[in-house]
Amino acid sequence: MYVRVFVLLLLVSLTPLVLSKTRRFSRSQTNSLSKARCDLTCFENSRASKSKIQQCRQQCRSQEQKPGTCPKQDSPKWAAACVEACSSDSQCDGTQRCCHHGCGASCSEPTDLLTLPGLPAMPIMEEAKEKRRGKVQLKWSDGVGDLARAVPGRILYVVEEQHHLGPKYEEMRLGDWNMLLRTNKTKVSLRDVLKPGRWYRFRVAAVSASGTRGFSVPNPPFTARRGPRPPPKPKKLKIRPVKMENEPQSDLPILRYKVFWSRRARGVGGELDSTQNQMEIKDLQPNSQYFLQVQTISQFGLGKLRSAKAEIFYNTTGNNKGFPPEPLQRKENRIRGLKLHKIVWYNHKLKARISWEPLPSVHEHPGRYYVNWRTTKCQNPKNLKKNLSATTEQTTFEIYELEYHCSYVVNVNKYSKPKVPESELQIKVPGCEYFKKKVNVTAVNCDT
Repeated sequence: MYVRVFVLLLLVSLTPLVLSKTRRFSRSQTNSLSKARCDLTCFENSRASKSKIQQCRQQCRSQEQKPGTCPKQDSPKWAAACVEACSSDSQCDGTQRCCHHGCGASCSEPTDLLTLPGLPAMPIMEEAKEKRRGKVQLKWSDGVGDLARAVPGRILYVVEEQHHLGPKYEEMRLGDWNMLLRTNKTKVSLRDVLKPGRWYRFRVAAVSASGTRGFSVPNPPFTARRGPRPPPKPKKLKIRPVKMENEPQSDLPILRYKVFWSRRARGVGGELDSTQNQMEIKDLQPNSQYFLQVQTISQFGLGKLRSAKAEIFYNTTGNNKGFPPEPLQRKENRIRGLKLHKIVWYNHKLKARISWEPLPSVHEHPGRYYVNWRTTKCQNPKNLKKNLSATTEQTTFEIYELEYHCSYVVNVNKYSKPKVPESELQIKVPGCEYFKKKVNVTAVNCDT
């Protein structure tokens, strides 16, 4: 009779806490520049009711006329297909306009947007740096010369950020631009924006009721001074379904969980991996006490960060339904079936192909095998004795750097440094003449 239990882990919440008093916007918000322009247009009449203001905003967005002149088309090859990618400016992102060419239309950037009068000057991002942990200070200019001062009415600055996770900056991995805030100031300090292990860029656009010239050039990318910490250990570990609340937060996404379990007797236990927040452990014995540990693992670049282990005891007493407990047995965990397939000569190099039977635990959850081989005897005393090792997740391997007329001992183990080798194989490499006859090519030179 066996007992099964479910180990449930509390997921580590990665949702950032929005503690800043500054107004924030969700990622699903589209075309932040047009929304800002329509807000400025409709809120000029502050005495209007909320319903009239909402109606004004909807009408402004649907009948939007962006500033600028569409580029002249030189009858592109695809113009004859009459592709209508848009029908109005509101369907185009950012400062793009819906430009018509022949019988088709597409979104294009205006040609005179930077020189068109009546629009606020494009800001210049002057400073973007971390002040204190998690707090970033942004500063930009409001434009240069009379162009910036000649714009009537209010001006709103729209600030956006983009980032990616990793130890090194890679522009191709940057995500979408996300709106952070709208303000009438040229200097802001934002809390809880910078997260460890991420690279950030910021940009800003000046918007008036007349329109905008678009976003500034982003600042040079930078990352938070504090690197990511190992993830916290799972919280409130229980052997029954639990309500997930008040989860500990992690700087990095969770890669997987590792579960360690053992019976209160030496040599009986195991390790299991899971990408979910629950795992089923089978074949537990009744009338027994088990010790379970769960560890959270995150990946940062090529390395891994591991949490401390959450611990719990589980007693199966009372789950036997009148049956006596079964005798305790040690599980066989040795490498079996280690054998040599053949020794091959290729491109002046000797290799020996070996294989072995997979362990049951590795069948279910792929792991590593540790292969070690060393020289025991060579006919030529000039040949140096070697002691080499390698790791593999397969049950086959090719032993390399072999010499003619040499003998080797090969061990394949489940652990890197076992006290006693789990398997052993003797390999004796024939002389050069054997391979010259076997391969039957002139490339095998036995004189050297």
